Amino acid sequence: MLLRALHDVTSGFYIDVGAQDPVNDSVTKAFYERGWHGVNIEPVSHWFERLVADRAHDINLQLAVSDSPGCLHLYEVENSGLSTTDPEFAKRHIAAGLRVTETDVPCVTLDAICDAHDVREVHFLKVDCEGAEAAVFRGFSFQRVRPWVILVEATEPNTQRPAYADWDPILVGHGYRYVYEDGLNRFYVAEEHNELCAAFVHPPNVFDRFVRAPEVVARLDLQRAQLQLDMLTNAERGIRAELERDSLQHQNAELHSMLAARDAEISRLSSVLAASDTEIGRLNSLLTESNTEISQLNSLLTESNTEIGRLHHEVKLRDGGIAAIEHQLLEHRRSTSWLLTAPLRFCVRAIRAWVLWLKAAPYNLLRRTARCARPLLRKIAKWSWTRAMLRSLLGDDSRLANRGRLFLYGERGRDEFDHSHGAVEQLNVNWEPTRDEERMRSILNRAWRRKGWLIADSAGMKGGK
Repeated sequence: MLLRALHDVTSGFYIDVGAQDPVNDSVTKAFYERGWHGVNIEPVSHWFERLVADRAHDINLQLAVSDSPGCLHLYEVENSGLSTTDPEFAKRHIAAGLRVTETDVPCVTLDAICDAHDVREVHFLKVDCEGAEAAVFRGFSFQRVRPWVILVEATEPNTQRPAYADWDPILVGHGYRYVYEDGLNRFYVAEEHNELCAAFVHPPNVFDRFVRAPEVVARLDLQRAQLQLDMLTNAERGIRAELERDSLQHQNAELHSMLAARDAEISRLSSVLAASDTEIGRLNSLLTESNTEISQLNSLLTESNTEIGRLHHEVKLRDGGIAAIEHQLLEHRRSTSWLLTAPLRFCVRAIRAWVLWLKAAPYNLLRRTARCARPLLRKIAKWSWTRAMLRSLLGDDSRLANRGRLFLYGERGRDEFDHSHGAVEQLNVNWEPTRDEERMRSILNRAWRRKGWLIADSAGMKGGK
């Protein structure tokens, strides 16, 4: 907007109160690059040093501007343009988490600055003091020096709340006309330069052909980067050409050695392939033999399944026969003859029990006496003529002879018997009853147990087979 109004001025003069950074968001940077110069006022040391480095043809002052000379208490907000002399604004920044440092800075009036530097004509005055704008204008007489255009930040820091009520009457009272507002700044034109008001009728548009400073910086950085890239590319091409030449020579030698090694590898692989063909032939013959054996096993499996079916049929027939025998036994027990002969069987069992008791009575009576005479009997049994007489009378393997040995010597008395009959015992031990024999024995035991009879178990049947 300022360039539109002041484009005819070739070498103008400006005053920037609260200049902050000399490049970023700077109102005066574009004019400085076009040959203008002026006064930059900034109390913060960090921004002042950057102004000195960038604006060698400007007047850079590290102080504050107010309505009277002296000293001001400054609340410096680190790394921002929010430094202020207003304590209320400082409290807001602290509440927002910003780091605030307090310091005292010297201050003068704007009239004093113009007098000290012999300022006669100012084409535009920019004021951004974060709440101290009214004090700046109260310290400016607007008599000897009357800026053509004045632009002032018109909102509270970081907000859109208006903050021009205190200083707008001062500017209007000194003959300045409000002409434009861009949402942040308000623009005023001196009455003696009303011809400039037409420049503020429309906001910035395409006819102004403006370019933002970050875009220019980015474009310059891109050009520098492109130039460096071109230089690096050319250097890389030269180095790459030399490296490729050396590499080609080295690769040529390597290729010859690789070719010789590949020929040797091909020969080795050919021999391996021949051996593999031989192995494949052997495996094929083994596969044929395996298939033949599998066919034989399948035929044997078929025969086995047939035999299993036949055996299952025989088992079923045998189960039917066993069931018939059990039924006959049950019918026999229910018969009249079985019931009529029950007293007779009872008497027979009683007589047998009585006979067994009579047989055991002499043994029970003589057992205690025999135990006392056991040592003497052992000595007599050692005599050869006694042993010969007992063998002739009792035999070697009679029940009475075995009992005598067990009585005299315990288990040791069986050694001679076991030694002499070892072959017979070996034959008996090796015999095992079949499944059908065991089943038949259990059925007969269940049937005859009711009569008081008992079939020997499988261990007892070994000798009876």
